[in-house]
Amino acid sequence: MKFVASRPTPESLSREIQAYVAERQSQLLPSGEASRDGRRFSWCGDILDFLTEGLAERFAPMGITFAHPFPGPLRLMDEVQRADGQHVRRFWTVALHHGCPIARICTFFFHRHDQISLPQAPLVMAFTPNRHAGEDGE
Repeated sequence: MKFVASRPTPESLSREIQAYVAERQSQLLPSGEASRDGRRFSWCGDILDFLTEGLAERFAPMGITFAHPFPGPLRLMDEVQRADGQHVRRFWTVALHHGCPIARICTFFFHRHDQISLPQAPLVMAFTPNRHAGEDGE
């Protein structure tokens, strides 16, 4: 991970987190129900945990921590069900650089209740920490 500036921006942080999730996703078998190291998943939430496992440890040496465990707390009513059966949950957290908020992170988690594998990879977006949209409104 290489941040161009000494203080990461929401955009650079979003790119780095998305790259980490993609790196972890490459460790899944084509079925999406197990990892290459033999770990089996019993529901889609296990896959999200796998994709984000180790993220906090990876960012800690750069002085970056998260206000809540990544991908952040699931907020009530934060799931949308699409007509095709796919669900989208939004997880929110705040990224801190040496204790100072630098970004509000939203992770869009796409899943279906009738299958274990994910229909698409999670999408990570970062916003300035003072932006009014997000957790409390679009």
